[in-house]
Amino acid sequence: MPTAAQLTEPIAEHGEGPVWDADGGRLLAVDLERGDLLAVSTGGEVSTHHVADALACVRPRREGGWVVAARRRFALVDSVTDLLAGREEPRMLPPLWDDAELRFNEGGCDPQGRFFCGSMAYGDGGKGGEPVGVLWRLDPDGSARPVLDGLTIPNGLAWSPDGQRAYHVDSPSGEISLLHVAPDTGEVLDREPWVRLADVLGADPGGVPDGLVVDAEGGVWVAVNGAGAVVRLDAGGGLSERVDVGVPGVTACTLGGTGEGDDGTRGGAVLYVTTSTQGVDLDAHPASGSVFSLPVEVAALPPLRYDG
Repeated sequence: MPTAAQLTEPIAEHGEGPVWDADGGRLLAVDLERGDLLAVSTGGEVSTHHVADALACVRPRREGGWVVAARRRFALVDSVTDLLAGREEPRMLPPLWDDAELRFNEGGCDPQGRFFCGSMAYGDGGKGGEPVGVLWRLDPDGSARPVLDGLTIPNGLAWSPDGQRAYHVDSPSGEISLLHVAPDTGEVLDREPWVRLADVLGADPGGVPDGLVVDAEGGVWVAVNGAGAVVRLDAGGGLSERVDVGVPGVTACTLGGTGEGDDGTRGGAVLYVTTSTQGVDLDAHPASGSVFSLPVEVAALPPLRYDG
């Protein structure tokens, strides 16, 4: 079993939402409940900037800049470099709800340039664990609307290389599902189970699916939170690889590079993994909250971009 190496010191209470910044040649991620944006170089150096009272997800914009999901609203950033240097503040869009027990969690963009992100209840609130989560869609014109409800902890969301299917996780289900999204309107037409972790990892997979990323071959890399691992499922849903991370709180993963030999790595891509300290015995797992990395033999897909 390949093992990811610790790339950084512990830098997050709850690391999440990693995405490759091709222009900056670095990894971006968040410390979710602290509301911090993290920029990690390929050598492990880290820059941090506090953005909001929670920061769930960050994705690139087509014409440059970034879109982020804060606690209950979306926001736009023109330059992460300027943001990190304190020369820019995000342009916050209107809040989408008033309930203080809810926050954004994870998401991604579709091939048509729309940004989807799921909301959920905080675990320590009265609604924690209830199916009050909603998948929201931010359209290029800046308007936002709910497109799927009844979720509990909506997590990873990514499209296949041909753009024909979307993989989505609602973590307590133990499944990776397929979302059928109308390409012309962005409406979610259906959601169906694709792979249950228990079917590919055994009756007790050791954790639940969390964040995910799709590679250029159509493989789906899924963080298994609680099991200290990332697994790769091939396009048919079969287990093709398991990567040990060494700490249990594995939250999300992404692939850096373009498959063109960047950094001399095998296949041109590096698997990056964020981790959490929450609910973890830090005496037993002191590296929790670090970013881990591993060169892999497949090429990365550039992250899809928001068209607003």
